[in-house]
Amino acid sequence: MVMLFSIPEYGWWLIAVASTVFLMLGLWLVAIGTKLPEDLRSTGKQSPRRSKWAAALLAPVVFGAILGMNLLRPEPAPEILFLYSVVCTSMPIALVPVRGRMLREYVEQKRRNPDGEVQPDGLTMAWILSVLSVMCLAAVIALMTVP
Repeated sequence: MVMLFSIPEYGWWLIAVASTVFLMLGLWLVAIGTKLPEDLRSTGKQSPRRSKWAAALLAPVVFGAILGMNLLRPEPAPEILFLYSVVCTSMPIALVPVRGRMLREYVEQKRRNPDGEVQPDGLTMAWILSVLSVMCLAAVIALMTVP
């Protein structure tokens, strides 16, 4: 049986960079999958084009800073990079499958009550929480099996 952390440290860095790219592609898929109807688009306070550019530019900078902080650590970082990779891969896995449902629910609620607060859909929240919980549990179990 191959041990999880028998991968060399540079391999974990490659995995962490690949998972960051996967996260950015997943967030991009979520963003392009959320096309609001014209009547709801005009109610926004900020330009959606500007906020998409801000998210697209700031997210890689934030994740690069997180990875950069791991370079400053004197001890080996495979466990930290493993957890980082789990986080980066679990978010798109949780969000991409339900992005259409989230958008439909948002549009329906905004059309019914334009000034009201949007309540999350129960099935969507159950899916997202289940995926994130399973990924977290799997990561903890994987870390606990390491001697």
